[in-house]
Amino acid sequence: MIRLILDFGNTFQKCAIFNDEKMISFQRFESINRSNLLNFVKEYPNIDSCILSSVIHTSSEIVDFLNKEFDFIELSDKTPLPILNKYKSPQTLGKDRLAAAVAVEYLGQGYNALSIDIGTAIKFDFVNKKKEYIGGSISPGLYLRFKSLHTFTAKLPLVDYNNFHALIGFDTETSILSGVMNGTIAEINTFIEEYKSEYSDLKIFITGGESIYFESYLKSDIFAVSNLVLIGLNEILKFNE
Repeated sequence: MIRLILDFGNTFQKCAIFNDEKMISFQRFESINRSNLLNFVKEYPNIDSCILSSVIHTSSEIVDFLNKEFDFIELSDKTPLPILNKYKSPQTLGKDRLAAAVAVEYLGQGYNALSIDIGTAIKFDFVNKKKEYIGGSISPGLYLRFKSLHTFTAKLPLVDYNNFHALIGFDTETSILSGVMNGTIAEINTFIEEYKSEYSDLKIFITGGESIYFESYLKSDIFAVSNLVLIGLNEILKFNE
């Protein structure tokens, strides 16, 4: 089955083509419209179905096109899932978190599974081996941490973050880098250890645009998966076929 997977976020709109479980094409846009979507799909005239996950306003032109051309669903809290969603407020659950949870359950192959998505926010999402999504946690991502130090103090600069991980900063900028980067590493490692102490058979997956700063500094065996949300959306669409 050839599937069109669409993940429209605030910063980028991601488009992917999956052939069964394999992603065979990917492109991201800063501003999606019907024209560039048409250009993306024109090489795949045999697309069977499509799923859209969007946190932005999607034009009726795009939605009408998807409805007309494909067996189309738009992800919502009412969409049937291959996992049981036990979140207490499913209508407030981010679609990216939901798709990531589905993805790690699929990739975890019967184990307890944890998604760690490091982007604008740092999101942990946990699915147990009974295929039940329980929930997780949300904390500020790197930019928000650096920005808050600058915004809510009189003299601290806004630091352009990089891969600085020294324990001791040698000036104000590197002291901020040390505090934010090492503090975030300690936070993530502590969360991981807490999960592992409660759930022994645990597979951990890390994703997100800022995960590259942390992959080599985390203490546990972790699988880095660059397109976790797209994988989850593909599994949701497959479940609904």
